[in-house]
Amino acid sequence: MKTRSSVVPSYVRPTPRRVAGLPSPAWTLVLVIGAIAAIELYARSGAVSRLDLIPVSEMVARAIELLGDREFVVGALLRSVLLICVSFAASAVAGVAVAYAMARSRWVHRAVKPYVNVFYALPVFALYPVMVVMFGTGVLPIVLLATLFSVVIVIANALVGFESAPPIVTKLARSLEMTRAQQLRKILLPSALPDILAGLKLGLAYAIIAVLATEFILATTGLGQVVNRAYNNFDTLDMYAGIVFVSVFALLANLALGAALSAFDWRRR
Repeated sequence: MKTRSSVVPSYVRPTPRRVAGLPSPAWTLVLVIGAIAAIELYARSGAVSRLDLIPVSEMVARAIELLGDREFVVGALLRSVLLICVSFAASAVAGVAVAYAMARSRWVHRAVKPYVNVFYALPVFALYPVMVVMFGTGVLPIVLLATLFSVVIVIANALVGFESAPPIVTKLARSLEMTRAQQLRKILLPSALPDILAGLKLGLAYAIIAVLATEFILATTGLGQVVNRAYNNFDTLDMYAGIVFVSVFALLANLALGAALSAFDWRRR
């Protein structure tokens, strides 16, 4: 005879806090250190040319040197970080707002959904020449391109979250004469928050890719252009130093959003 606990679906069981005696953050650190050590040993083994790969220790040392270069920090590093943050914030606000409008109105859903689907297949970077003609060659085309590139995934995840609220709950809210603002604050946002945070995590990755790729290909300044210039000049040391900055920023941002996801995701708790 099966007990009640033996038939509980596996998807509601909590994930193990430790594996082989280590929590998941420790395993993340172990994997990162292992990958860095492997690259370091492979680069120093002589099996690869220094034009192709250099030891991680030299990459980090050069990155630290670049932090003392005010022109690099202000004109490249901080500029790219600021563009990423602006693009991510714009995509987050616009994505959640559009998803909420789609969830509340069937007409808006039918009108916007085809365009959301098209953006999955559209090569967004092909729009850059059009944006240059319309807005010039400054930072605005880069921000718009990165926002368009990342907002789609935010809309898709936020829409799933808003639509996950049980219909009976929304009917109860209407019977209690709750305003739309109250329904959003007390019902829809708490229900959709885990999916929204998951979409924001992906949206940040998309924003980083879009900003750096646009700078690499089309811009004249920024961290992406620093990597591009070093690549074209066969300056392997500066190229990998720029990649170190990109990797560290992406890792820290991802960990921060992951911590927020764990803190606010009531389904994991």
